[in-house]
Amino acid sequence: MDTMKNGFWKVFFYEWKTIIKKPSIILWTLGVPLAIFILYAAIFGDGVLRELPIAILDEDKTSISRELIRQIDANSTLDFTKEVNTEGEGLKLIQTSHVFGLVIIPNNFKKDISRGKTVNVVLYVNNDYMTPAGLINKGFNTVVGSFSTSAKVNVIMKSGASSLQAKNVVQPVIMRSHTLFNPFVNYAYYLCLSLFPMALQLTVMITTLYLLGSVLKYNKGKSLYKLSGNNVFFAFFGKILPYTIIFSLLTILMVAYLFGYLGIPINTSIVNVYILTLILIVVYQLMAVFFVTISKDFRSLCAMGGGYSSLAYSFSGYTFPQEGMPTAIKILDSIFPFASYARALTNIAIKGMPLIESLPYLIGFGVFSLIGLLSLKKFSYQLQKGGYYEK
Repeated sequence: MDTMKNGFWKVFFYEWKTIIKKPSIILWTLGVPLAIFILYAAIFGDGVLRELPIAILDEDKTSISRELIRQIDANSTLDFTKEVNTEGEGLKLIQTSHVFGLVIIPNNFKKDISRGKTVNVVLYVNNDYMTPAGLINKGFNTVVGSFSTSAKVNVIMKSGASSLQAKNVVQPVIMRSHTLFNPFVNYAYYLCLSLFPMALQLTVMITTLYLLGSVLKYNKGKSLYKLSGNNVFFAFFGKILPYTIIFSLLTILMVAYLFGYLGIPINTSIVNVYILTLILIVVYQLMAVFFVTISKDFRSLCAMGGGYSSLAYSFSGYTFPQEGMPTAIKILDSIFPFASYARALTNIAIKGMPLIESLPYLIGFGVFSLIGLLSLKKFSYQLQKGGYYEK
């Protein structure tokens, strides 16, 4: 059969001509997601938060208190930027967001340590900013724990014990922690792995909603159906395939940045990540036709379809673990393809688990695809009618 007489290829090449004639389409399908990728790359370029500003109130002002301050400032997470004279002054700096934390070293700090007494060093943090507060707390506890151990060892050694004996008395049990994944606590590894695909799926969904919805909005359904040779499969796949190719190119760039330039540790073939993301693209294109068929007009289509895709991140388990969700929310979580993608990606690419472990998520992709394919029957009726409002 002559290629150009085939309905699928007629629609396919017609769509490419439309893309070439309208720069706005290229801007949306390539420019917008690339701009979002660049924005995320700039925000999370450092990976790890460092030098978080804190204030210190030193009420003791001795060599020992100054040594503690030096150790706090030497920690890569903490940055001693302000020295205050009163507790109220320090708290005001926290309230005005000039610093994220306040450390108070009490009077008689050196004297009490030399006598072996317990000393309370106080830390205030602004927990409105949970990530900086958590990192400051962790860095502070590390420094104070090390300083406290050293001080106790010195006190015990004064009684005649050796350094090794003193260390065994102070810390008879030593904890060894092994972080299996993302041992660097790199926020770029953690967040970019989800935010980049999220931006991609939003672009895919909104683009496909507009493509299919505008055909019905402007009553061009009959002409598309006729061009396809009265075949809804040719009409649908011929129209979306050019964009699938464009999004595939975006996927190559995204995967190359995440696992190449950014250096996220990967425990599978890079091809597997690409294939998984390509499946996500096709699934969302199929889900778009489902929303087209259940919407009464273009406005409700954009509202429902756009809301559906934008809510996906909240239910993906990145902002709140799925294990801690109520049962009803867990069930709701399963209606978003992105949630299945995020967990499958983590299992396959990050943890290096066998494919069989992600089988439930792959089955989920199959169910979503089936919903879209079954929706083509009604989409065929809509095309034959011409649009949302028959003329």
